[in-house]
Amino acid sequence: MKFKIVTTLLFLFVLVQTSFGNDGLRNGFSIGNPVIKSIKTIAFGPENILFIGDNTGSMIYAIEIDDTQSALRTNFNIKNITAKIGVIMGASAKDTNILDMAVSPKFKNVFFAVSRRNKGITKSALFVLNDNGLQEFPLTNVNFSKVKINDIPDAGNHKRWKPREHIITDMHYANGEVIISGLSNEEFSSSLRRVAFPFSKDIVTTNVQVYHVTHNRNETNAPIVKFLPLKLKNEWHVIAGYTCTPLVTFKLNQLNGNKKLVGKTIAEIGTGNIPFGLISYNYKGIDYVLVGNSRYSLIKFTGLDVFNARELQAPTSDFGIKRQHINIGSIANMSNYNNEYILVVVKGKKGKTFDLKFIPKANI
Repeated sequence: MKFKIVTTLLFLFVLVQTSFGNDGLRNGFSIGNPVIKSIKTIAFGPENILFIGDNTGSMIYAIEIDDTQSALRTNFNIKNITAKIGVIMGASAKDTNILDMAVSPKFKNVFFAVSRRNKGITKSALFVLNDNGLQEFPLTNVNFSKVKINDIPDAGNHKRWKPREHIITDMHYANGEVIISGLSNEEFSSSLRRVAFPFSKDIVTTNVQVYHVTHNRNETNAPIVKFLPLKLKNEWHVIAGYTCTPLVTFKLNQLNGNKKLVGKTIAEIGTGNIPFGLISYNYKGIDYVLVGNSRYSLIKFTGLDVFNARELQAPTSDFGIKRQHINIGSIANMSNYNNEYILVVVKGKKGKTFDLKFIPKANI
């Protein structure tokens, strides 16, 4: 009898502790309707929590996603997906853009950050693709928290971009933190931000500088397009991709609020190119880093080569670590789906269509 009582008490203790640990991720959450002005970037964290980067509102939201289990199908291939989203949003395919894509690690449903422009008005929406098809995901009466980005750049124009459109360019959850790339109001405006999750502290901004091989100069204002937190040899790194297209690494523990952190340029992919996807995965025991490009399609590196890369410095004609080219077309978005597949949005001829495709890792 005593044994049964003790066993029951231990079970209840473990249950309470487990529940407490899960609830701890939702500290500061409340039920309501978040006032999201734009959905620029999305990324999943633990416990099916989706992070949304609101560039217009300069805010990061954490939202508990109440979704259903997918049947783990691999037939989510959709021709001209922007046209199908546009129909739902009341816009044409050419006025509809997929800005980001993320796969729920828990349920394997695919989420899209979407914008549509109609009669001069831009609207943002979150879409989901699951066993019920493609549909808008409502962001009302949800459990959420948020944190403000305060050091946003001035509204003036740079000769190559509008800084306010690049407050947030990419975002990921890693090692108990949300990491955000974008521009700040510092003299060297290119930045990586980090904030502990659950949100209880201010965002820490580190301004970053990189050597751009193609331009043969140091860049301090060019925004990171895509980045990836990656643990290599028990140490967290950030791999960042820029336009035209240097690949640069930073050590995560060095993102401590420095006014200027110099990254390590490890590869140059090529000119006239934008890295619209950056993922890592392990396939048959080997770690890979995959870059999805607008011009050069897929470029694959091994994690070991990334870790052991030497720094590219001026002047040089060296394009850095060895890589493998895989041509499946111009990449507009890319996500890791599961152990066997990646998911890509491929741009059609003349940019008139965008197709969603599953690509087997065995073919990469």
